[in-house]
Amino acid sequence: MPNTFDWIEIRTHNIEETAHFYESLFGWEITQKETTGEFDVWLFDTGGEPRVQNLRRGGIWLRPKSEPLGVVVYIAVDDIDATLKRVTELGGKVAISKVPLGAGYGAYFTDPNENLLGLYEDGKAS
Repeated sequence: MPNTFDWIEIRTHNIEETAHFYESLFGWEITQKETTGEFDVWLFDTGGEPRVQNLRRGGIWLRPKSEPLGVVVYIAVDDIDATLKRVTELGGKVAISKVPLGAGYGAYFTDPNENLLGLYEDGKAS
């Protein structure tokens, strides 16, 4: 179907390190290794069912001039605090610690290549 979200691409200068980071952090599995033109592409499977309602929608958020802009992909997790701890153990950095976000909590981290991703934990925000 045209005009829908189709692909998530995590760009890197070190494919082995990046694959290890996400496999260790989220349990994602590298399912296929390809070369497209002159570039390697390793395909991963998250192993879970996506939240379909969020695959059909997104948001455009106004941010302060002091914040960098870009597209943020969010990963649903059971425990943000435990995930952020693992992020730092694997060489990533916490960008923004756990904060209330909608009906749950959010946080942001960068992987070892400085790609920014978000985390979302369901639950009643206080």
